[in-house]
Amino acid sequence: MKSLKYIFEPKSVAVIGASATPGTVGNAIFSNILLSNFHGVVYPVNPKYSNVMSVKAYKDVIAIPDAIDLAVVCVPKTIVENVIIQCAEKGIKGIVVITAGFKEIGESGKLLEEKTIAITRKNDIALIGPNCLGIVNTQKEISLNANFAIEIPHAGNVALISQSGAIGIAALEYAHQHDLGISKFVSIGNKAVIDESDILEYLIDDDATKIITMYAEDIGHPARFFEMANKANAKQKPIIIIKTGRSVRGAIAIQSHTGALSSSDIAYDSLFAQCGVIRVETLAEVFEYAKGFTCLVHPKGNRVVVLTNAGGMGVIATDAAERNGIEMATFEPQTLDALKKTLPPNANIYNPVDIIGDADAERFTNALSIIVKDKNIDALVVSVTPTVETDMDAIAKSLCDFAKSNPDLPILANLMSLEPEPLFEQILKKANIPNFDFPETNIRVLASMVKYYKWINQPLTKVTKFEVDKKSVRDIINTIQQENRTHLTEPESYKILEAYGMKVVDYRVAKNLETTILAASQIGYPVVLKIVATEILHKIDVGGVKINLKDENELKKAYHEINESIKNKKLDDKIRGFLIQKYFITKGIEIILGADAIQGFGSLIMFGLGGTYVELFKDVAFRLAPLTRQDALNMIQQTKAYQIFKGFRGQSTYDIESIAEYIIRLSQLVTDFSEIKELDMNPVKVLEDSQGVIVMDAKAIIEVQHSVVEQKIKSEKEELVA
Repeated sequence: MKSLKYIFEPKSVAVIGASATPGTVGNAIFSNILLSNFHGVVYPVNPKYSNVMSVKAYKDVIAIPDAIDLAVVCVPKTIVENVIIQCAEKGIKGIVVITAGFKEIGESGKLLEEKTIAITRKNDIALIGPNCLGIVNTQKEISLNANFAIEIPHAGNVALISQSGAIGIAALEYAHQHDLGISKFVSIGNKAVIDESDILEYLIDDDATKIITMYAEDIGHPARFFEMANKANAKQKPIIIIKTGRSVRGAIAIQSHTGALSSSDIAYDSLFAQCGVIRVETLAEVFEYAKGFTCLVHPKGNRVVVLTNAGGMGVIATDAAERNGIEMATFEPQTLDALKKTLPPNANIYNPVDIIGDADAERFTNALSIIVKDKNIDALVVSVTPTVETDMDAIAKSLCDFAKSNPDLPILANLMSLEPEPLFEQILKKANIPNFDFPETNIRVLASMVKYYKWINQPLTKVTKFEVDKKSVRDIINTIQQENRTHLTEPESYKILEAYGMKVVDYRVAKNLETTILAASQIGYPVVLKIVATEILHKIDVGGVKINLKDENELKKAYHEINESIKNKKLDDKIRGFLIQKYFITKGIEIILGADAIQGFGSLIMFGLGGTYVELFKDVAFRLAPLTRQDALNMIQQTKAYQIFKGFRGQSTYDIESIAEYIIRLSQLVTDFSEIKELDMNPVKVLEDSQGVIVMDAKAIIEVQHSVVEQKIKSEKEELVA
């Protein structure tokens, strides 16, 4: 990666396009740098001026006699290329291009941007932008505010990466209003050279940054982002992201359950889930969660105690805990006894603890000193509603003293006030106690903290590789492509699954009624009869499936009914034969396993409760291949079906380990063969503990080769001409 120290830690900055005219971008950037107490030297560059704000100006960057680390470019787009060439000649290694009008406006702008990229790559230059707001480093040793919109924010430990300049402004204003300190800010704009993953790599090693927040419209290189996010987790630096652009796959023809349920946005969800990134929906949540993590204390579990002087606040917090998977801690008997002796008779000693409205700082302290001794507490939320008898500052100070004596206990506050900037806010901030406006926010933020720290502490596992028969799969795929097909028949799908160690139901393929009867006698009744077709994926929709055929007479009847249905629908030419399977009546749970190739991400693996209604209930989980065993287990545990597999209400338990193994085997298959675009196994029968998994139905689609597509287009054109 190109060094970003030249951008974030420069000793000298040239503002190319600096202006003496107030209200211009060049004036705003230069004055922001000059007035931010920048610890280096700043040079205005503009041939129109002899000086800018009483600082000597230069006609171009070459004319500056000293070495320059960073150039901030805010000139018309038509001369950006020449300016970058001059920067390269000067030996500048860091550039921020504010100027817009590049790939975001279309092909002409894209061409200009590509020329800029070529120059920077040739000269090993780190470039932020173009079309960006700028960058900020609040560290007192640097104090650099190279943006054109805002004053330098308060220093803190939260970094902000924004793909949008406008969102960056809004985010920084929000952080300022809520007194959340910023370590670094960067607006990455078009990401021509430096993208979000490069910024992450820098921030991971930045001691001033403890929490990373991000606004993104896309992730340029998901695999590299994954790598950087895991490095951030290794240093326990949470990444909180708002990713916009949720949408379905649009015009793509979806031909499997997995394809119907997946999307590029689900791929992003999966990416974030697999690398511990916290995804939120709003800018408010970005900073609420960041504020929570500023307490820098790790919850050891999800049991919380709510201490309040207002019963209603306790009820709201309790409801929020249930919604967010947080457990309201149950006190030990000695804790209840001590609280009963200490608190007024009308106080509620059970969690949430209500010490009533006239509580002073001493009563809060006494209650806290009892609660903290309880072994069933992992975190504490203190909610205080102001009354005429409440000294909020005194309560804040006592809470800070308590936190200092109990450094391993996460404490989140909900001290309320009608004042715009109450003193107790600063008291709590100095003690790293985050304070929120409402108790439900405390609980929601705590839930995200619990989830994150649980994730980073989970066992590290590597991608498992099984011994498989890759040659057989390659031969099948080659044959299909030679036949100008994209759809595998069900028997072909079974063969590739068997080659990768997955057990499928006993089956035979027959061409006529006589061989169908023979196959059924070999398998043993009852049986299932299906059509084998090249382009009919959902056979049941065309009357191509008959189940639980108990004898030869039922088989013959089913055979004739299927043939009649196919003829009526004029699908005779699609049929290649008949599939006879054992009708599986052994007790088990039906699941679905699937894979869908998402451009830019690779294959998205799906697991969930299967059967006919999979798209209705949508009890499914997704992860991106390749998967580790822990990824597979996380997928299973994410679904509601997991409770069934564990033995819901004393019922049988099912083979979770085999499910995880099949998920990994499927992941290995689609990783080895990127030609597989969609694959569904539905239903898959999960048997009771240690009895395994059996695939009952499967369908797959492979990528069309360009020559095949071209031939189809040519044929269609010839038909139109004829």
